Amino acid sequence: MQKAYLQFTRFGGSLWIPIFMLIPISLVHYTFVEGGDFTFYDIRERYQLYGVGGINYLYIGLAIVGTLIVEESLQTISRYFAKKRLLAPPAYLPAPFNPLKPFSFPPKTFFGVKLPGNYKFLVLFIPLHLLAMVSEEIMWRGYILPMQIEYFGNFAWVVNGLMWAYLVHLCLKWHFVAMLPSMLIVPFIAQTMASTTAAFYVHAIPNMLLWIVLLAGVWQKAPKA
Repeated sequence: MQKAYLQFTRFGGSLWIPIFMLIPISLVHYTFVEGGDFTFYDIRERYQLYGVGGINYLYIGLAIVGTLIVEESLQTISRYFAKKRLLAPPAYLPAPFNPLKPFSFPPKTFFGVKLPGNYKFLVLFIPLHLLAMVSEEIMWRGYILPMQIEYFGNFAWVVNGLMWAYLVHLCLKWHFVAMLPSMLIVPFIAQTMASTTAAFYVHAIPNMLLWIVLLAGVWQKAPKA
């Protein structure tokens, strides 16, 4: 079990620690390079941390459903590319991330960590996963996208989405086609609604389905020692 936790910690640390740094990096740039005022009001304005309401919730819901349907319909393409040597996922990557490995529900392990009865793992994973998604949105939609709008205008969301896909998510090389719809829909929602919060919903809610999958695994009775 300790070895499994160590494997997950190494993977999660190498993946998430750079992402966690995005918020402080953007705030340092905002404060010392842009000369922005470090107040709640000014930060909210700069990062477009506005709420959404009314019919926008319907559009957000449609974007989430559309993203899930399109990505799932493209999984066959991901499996095809995953079989290519240069695009193959690493052997340690579990299902459902690795399209070449069978997925069973509820899962019994996740990155080698045993799930049945392991509520501690869930308590550790969910906040870190949530913080990673918040960090990505704060930097990419809250900070970078407004600057890109100044240069690229109405097509800034396309530039933002392509950069987010093929710079940040280049490690998912076998998934480079299937992931593109969500990578473009999120910045499109952010730019159209002028709200990083709206983009966060579209980004985070589909990913939260993983929490349900893990919770189902944890709910299983732990084997007797």
